[in-house]
Amino acid sequence: MNNQMMHVAKWEFMHFFKWKQEIISKLIMIAIALVVFFWQSAANFTASDYRVAVASDVNFEMTLEGYAFSQKNISQTELKKALATGEFDALLLIDESKSPVKIEFISKGKMAWQQTLQNALKQHYATKVSDQLSLSPNQMSLLTNPITLSTEYLDHTVKNEENHSSSTAIGVLVLLSVGIFMSFAQVFVSITGEKQQRVTEQLYATMSAQTWVDGKILGQVLLALKAMLSTIISVMLGVAFMQVIIEGQAFDLSFIDWALLPWVLAFALLGLYFSTAFMAAIAAAIDDPNHSGKSSFMMIPLIPMILAFMLMDSPSGWVMTFLSYFPLTAFAVMPVKMALVDVAIWQPILSLILTFALCVYMRGIAGRLFKMGMVMYGKEPSFKQMLGWAISER
Repeated sequence: MNNQMMHVAKWEFMHFFKWKQEIISKLIMIAIALVVFFWQSAANFTASDYRVAVASDVNFEMTLEGYAFSQKNISQTELKKALATGEFDALLLIDESKSPVKIEFISKGKMAWQQTLQNALKQHYATKVSDQLSLSPNQMSLLTNPITLSTEYLDHTVKNEENHSSSTAIGVLVLLSVGIFMSFAQVFVSITGEKQQRVTEQLYATMSAQTWVDGKILGQVLLALKAMLSTIISVMLGVAFMQVIIEGQAFDLSFIDWALLPWVLAFALLGLYFSTAFMAAIAAAIDDPNHSGKSSFMMIPLIPMILAFMLMDSPSGWVMTFLSYFPLTAFAVMPVKMALVDVAIWQPILSLILTFALCVYMRGIAGRLFKMGMVMYGKEPSFKQMLGWAISER
């Protein structure tokens, strides 16, 4: 009796547990986690320090791990020329004769490491003030705000804090994530359910596989847009309630960059189409949704959103520039870059064209994978087979 029970338990367990698929899905999640970890920790692995030139009438005594300070007694014009040629990574113009101390921070572009340096400067001068003064109310104010820090970038395309539109870009990225999650759920249930019930085989008699998958993609995109619109309405109602009822102010949507919004929506629409087509292609290859490791691949379209959030602190970096044109990530990264940096009109147009071309190509891939995957039962196609179907023109 016990042996029979164990045999049944083993069969039930192994029926749903496929170790190869489990390993693949876990490796994908680990790889994504490692990318996030190493990206955030990249500064700890750099072999060279950031070079900071200091122009000051007094001796600059501050030290900071990962930064190399050198005090220069040449003119500001020559220092800026040296900065432009790459001799330094940043330039500090310090005037300690003023109270609070005035520091001008100059760099080529905006990078994440600069905020660490600026925070360290505030802490350094806060310590100096606390050593020099007893704590009267005025001196406490100096201790809290020891310097006035202004920032200047030689790259004049970088928007200042008052002009950048990160809230608009972040809002659309969040909405796009809502749409992709909705599309993921609906595509997964719809396609895998139809495959198990063998509904699609009957429809192939009246229309082509490409026509069928095109209709499914469009329908799912419309459902995702409906979910995004519902989310927008809910958010607007929440904002209106906070502003009008709680704070007693007029309803204000000035935090939205209306000039940027059409661009962001165009990228979001293309990104949503690409993501839905990709997920439809993967879902068609899933035989049993209860244990298939391919389900985790349907989350890949979220990676561009993750990268866009991670790169927001370094809009001048070459990585963001590259990813804003790379078709697989442009739909998420280019809107964020446009929100933080002024770009020439041809740049988002080129990015849109490349993304549109990717959507057209992905549509063909989805049609071929859907045609082959939906008539394959009992065994899921291998990744080698899926790759062959994807590049085949038949």
